[in-house]
Amino acid sequence: MVNMIKKLAFATDHTAITMRDKIKKNLQDVMGYDVKEFVSSEVEICDYPDYAYNVAYAVVNKMVDRGVLICGTGIGMSIAANKIKGIIAAVCWDENSAKFAAQHNNANIICLGSWGTTATEICNRIKIFLNTPFDERHLRRIKKIKELEKL
Repeated sequence: MVNMIKKLAFATDHTAITMRDKIKKNLQDVMGYDVKEFVSSEVEICDYPDYAYNVAYAVVNKMVDRGVLICGTGIGMSIAANKIKGIIAAVCWDENSAKFAAQHNNANIICLGSWGTTATEICNRIKIFLNTPFDERHLRRIKKIKELEKL
């Protein structure tokens, strides 16, 4: 099966500013993705919900195929992105969670933490997430998740 994911929306908050360029370069030059970056020029502090919204907006409006969000833990970005109808943003703390976020949950945004990890580890998780196809046997559960958006 050919990977149809070509375009990514990518954003980090201030916690990942030192590794952001390395990750973006890997996404573009090594993995071959077209990356639309939403960046903060703030080194000390920025409001991660703004970047989560920008990436989520790009994903739900099909400007990109998937999204990548990085903050200190990945949790805040995930909470913010999941407020947007049509988004399934998953915090992935290792390779298995990245695989299952795609395979079982059909997540369209991966959220990662920059604290206590390296750019290389983050890139590995992103690669696994983007290259793992959704397993259709989980579709019934995904439909139930989408029903929750109506509450």
